[in-house]
Amino acid sequence: MVSEGQQQFHWLSEIYKCDVTDVASQLVAGDASPRKFYRITVPDTGTRMLMVSPPTENNERFVLLRQVLEGAGVRVPSMTRANLALGYFLLEDLGDTTLSLALENQNADELYRDALDTLGVIQAIRSVESELPNYDQKELQRELDICPEWFFSKVLSLPNDDRAVSVFAEMSACVVEVAQHQPQGLVHRDYHSRNLMVPTGDARLAVIDFQDAIMGPVTYDVVSLLKDVYVVWPREKQLVWLKYYWECLLDKGQVDDNSWPRFIEWYDLVGLQRHVKILGVFSRLWLRDNKPGYMGDIAVVINYIRETCHLYRDAYSAIGAFWDWFDAEVMPAVAQQDWYNGK
Repeated sequence: MVSEGQQQFHWLSEIYKCDVTDVASQLVAGDASPRKFYRITVPDTGTRMLMVSPPTENNERFVLLRQVLEGAGVRVPSMTRANLALGYFLLEDLGDTTLSLALENQNADELYRDALDTLGVIQAIRSVESELPNYDQKELQRELDICPEWFFSKVLSLPNDDRAVSVFAEMSACVVEVAQHQPQGLVHRDYHSRNLMVPTGDARLAVIDFQDAIMGPVTYDVVSLLKDVYVVWPREKQLVWLKYYWECLLDKGQVDDNSWPRFIEWYDLVGLQRHVKILGVFSRLWLRDNKPGYMGDIAVVINYIRETCHLYRDAYSAIGAFWDWFDAEVMPAVAQQDWYNGK
């Protein structure tokens, strides 16, 4: 029986019309998904990236969206060849410099304006609307429910009593309604500093990890970018960049000229949905997928949740009640965990 590694080398050697022994492969650090990435080197051809992606990872949608994004002018990795049956994708090697790494040496305002300009292009794409699922009430709630299942119950062993169920349900209904009652567009879903690349010698940011894109709230991706779990900015800085993005949407007629205060609220409350979900997702990555490293970022996620709940507790009683319960019941259990650094 041919091993997976042998199969990959045979596939690559057929593409490059070379001997199997001429193909060199180096595993590159992956992401939270089951996908694996290998830097492929063949003499006299430069490097490419081989993405090995199981059928669960929306491979057909990856091919579709790569083409659609490229056609709209978004910088994405070019694709030399793909085999959907095997889950093999031979892609352009964009290098190793993510937005988060580029921030160490480049101007943050320029990088974020570039990222927001690109996001404005993505959000306006409508050609695949009929082919993608929607961030509807069911999907938003499914994501929220990952938190009590994995974080509250499996990580913290908290009781699922009537009070917990009630406050979580009321908070969920609040943020889901806000998400549904704002303009909708194409949502990348993980538009953050580790999924934006700065290719060597290229002035434009490149976008990766777009295969889970969906039609949903206009503020979802800007939350991912500005309330990033991996790169944290003061709220004052977030709002400067958020207004730049709002003005981009305003110029395209996608929001009203009097919608800025409401846009901030949309941003914050969609952020609450996303960060509550992340508590569950990071817990699941640890317990199910044996990827414990993400738990070190839980403190950042909780800080975002705390900030939003304090900002909106008076306007939305369900949010105030949720934080009161979270602070009294969840935080004492969190504080006892080895992975929680409290920052």
